[in-house]
Amino acid sequence: MIRPVDMLRIALGAITVPTALAYFLPDLLPWVRTAQWQGAMATRLMGQLDASGLLAVAKFIQLAGGIALLLNRAVPFALAAMVAVNVCGAFVAALIDGGVLLSLLAPAVLALNVVLMLAYLPAYRGVLALRALADGESAQPGENYESLFVIPLSRASRKACLIAALPLIGAAWFFWQVVPGLNSLTGLIVLVLPALALLANFGRARGR
Repeated sequence: MIRPVDMLRIALGAITVPTALAYFLPDLLPWVRTAQWQGAMATRLMGQLDASGLLAVAKFIQLAGGIALLLNRAVPFALAAMVAVNVCGAFVAALIDGGVLLSLLAPAVLALNVVLMLAYLPAYRGVLALRALADGESAQPGENYESLFVIPLSRASRKACLIAALPLIGAAWFFWQVVPGLNSLTGLIVLVLPALALLANFGRARGR
């Protein structure tokens, strides 16, 4: 007998795969209806996302994730990748567009995504653990992200701080020189806290 969680998994895959394919190959699936935006703001927003290529990226994530769900392969990863797309879709549908049908369907798809993630919650235990270490990190000060960029008074060495400053400087240059508009300022502001933590660690390390 098929389990309820498998039924939900197949249902989500059966929803996302055809709608994503209809975006890339509309002539192949002419009977699949894609979202019909009614609000002027939602129409402009989705038009800009389509022109920028971001909508294609979102649809590809839904397509790949839906296929993974149908094949029962890498399901926790597929759900985690798809949830960000579905959050954005529910936000636009319910709060910007306001159409009755989309305001019901998009949050329902998001709810299905979230329920499945809760069903696979043990698979996310590693990333949800307190002070989780990434591959290649160790618990020693200066050998993990938190001790360099989060904890301002860790015991990271001067050498570790200098090495960690290189990607931070590279990220700051990228936001300053490459990223346009308000996104540039937002990125630089986000880098302030890790930069301050790194400077504090470097100053503490100089005395040792």
